[in-house]
Amino acid sequence: MPLAFVGLGSNLGDRLATLRAAAHAIADHPSVRVLLPRDAAALYETSPVGGPPGQPGFLNSALRLETSLSAFALLEVAQSIETSLGRTRGRRWEARVIDIDLLLFGERVVDSPMLTLPHPRLHERRFVLEPLSELAGDLIHPVLGISITTLADTMRHAGVPDAVRRVRGPDWVHETQPKSHRA
Repeated sequence: MPLAFVGLGSNLGDRLATLRAAAHAIADHPSVRVLLPRDAAALYETSPVGGPPGQPGFLNSALRLETSLSAFALLEVAQSIETSLGRTRGRRWEARVIDIDLLLFGERVVDSPMLTLPHPRLHERRFVLEPLSELAGDLIHPVLGISITTLADTMRHAGVPDAVRRVRGPDWVHETQPKSHRA
């Protein structure tokens, strides 16, 4: 079964609860194997990148999974989960209750109107690279030929103001803190 990685993000509503629901929905799919919290990255609070100004901050993470699904079928599963959690599609990069992006699918390179792999902006987004490097730091980007850790290090030292902050370990996928201490 191919190893795949998905990015998770939310900046509307109860962000943590939504990310948790998305992670569990992915893990519960019969054609996907995810062991939580082992296959979850830490939780990061990040500033919005692109999109309309004035958006609230995001919570972001990533999941490592194995699947018998094709990349296109996994994308359909991700979009179905987004819809079930209240995602509506409007303007590009607008605020959203949930965003599930297929980042990598084995070493596959796909360029189609429905899906681009690896994710076309993966190497430009620190909010993606930080959690992904926890799960797959030694993995080589199939197009750029550079490790995920090197890409993350490059973004950290690019002189861009630090807008990515680790707020919780991989235990975020389980309810472990009293309500008043949630991220």
